[in-house]
Amino acid sequence: MNETTPEPQRLIRWIEDHWKGTVHNLSASGLPEPELSALGIDTSFDHMKREVPDTTEFFRNELCDLYGFEPENVFLTTGGSESIGLLSLLAKFRNFPVYIGLPEYEPIFNAPANLGINTYTTPFEQLEDMMEKRPGPKAFFFSNPNNPLGKLHTREFLQSLRERQFRNGGLMYADEAFLEFTFQKKPTSFFDNSGEILINGSMTKFYGFSGFRVGWITAPTEVVKTLRDIRNITGIRNPEYPLWIAGQFLQKRDKFIERARSILEPNLDYLRKFISEHDSLNWTDPLHASYALVRYNHKMDSVEFCKGAFEKEKILIGPGKFFGSEGSFRLCFTEEPKKFRESLEALDSYLSSLR
Repeated sequence: MNETTPEPQRLIRWIEDHWKGTVHNLSASGLPEPELSALGIDTSFDHMKREVPDTTEFFRNELCDLYGFEPENVFLTTGGSESIGLLSLLAKFRNFPVYIGLPEYEPIFNAPANLGINTYTTPFEQLEDMMEKRPGPKAFFFSNPNNPLGKLHTREFLQSLRERQFRNGGLMYADEAFLEFTFQKKPTSFFDNSGEILINGSMTKFYGFSGFRVGWITAPTEVVKTLRDIRNITGIRNPEYPLWIAGQFLQKRDKFIERARSILEPNLDYLRKFISEHDSLNWTDPLHASYALVRYNHKMDSVEFCKGAFEKEKILIGPGKFFGSEGSFRLCFTEEPKKFRESLEALDSYLSSLR
């Protein structure tokens, strides 16, 4: 069992520090920003003011129609990062230690640790044993699909954990920012409005809506009230215009699914072939996301490995160390297919230089 100590957001800083000089960006987990006019999105601010008196209600209703949520359970945020911060504060106010299985998206264990919460990390296969050693209410934070593995946790695993560890209270929080990449007709959220199961979602990744920070937390109504009190420290509500655009995205979701498939499916096919042709690499095939965790057998740590890729070929990938998985890197396959193939050719050149 490892207690996580406060430290900077290494992954985010890594990407920001290398973004400008990158030629082959394999670090962007969200799809490229869409051309709104081509998708039939009305961007008229004047029209919004005339026709949509309450953009918060407009977006929330579209979201609830898609996911089957009740409006009173939806708390809107300015993206996934704010959601992680708010739910970490909720755990802090309730004095819950936070448990996290590895590998995991760094902010999910870094945010609570930086708030002074007792935060414990361990490989997923050891998670239940670790939690059993501390009776009483606790919190479990996780991404679903897992970031960086790109796979959904099984319902059996989550239900077993819930019954064994949370029958007497506590908090289970699932970051579902990538749930749309499952391509379900109706996304199946872990939230069921019973007990203290909380989730967050975001328009940033699947919809490529990174320029407008729109996200949500879904929680029992009493938790929504608490989150509102917490957020009142820094702000009261989301800006109107992004919610107007985001609501239209949900209305035209079929077009976004078609767009996502046209990028991800050929890229994943090409990536599978690439991995199979390199004996130095192995992975867990990412069935439900836009990224993969790729392990390598070169005798160098992941920061050194990824630094070499950038210096030699201007490739930007995420060190596995930042996800709690040394000897690996996270590779995202969201570039346009032609560009993605060029990026893998550059990665092939880098791997050849290590032989």
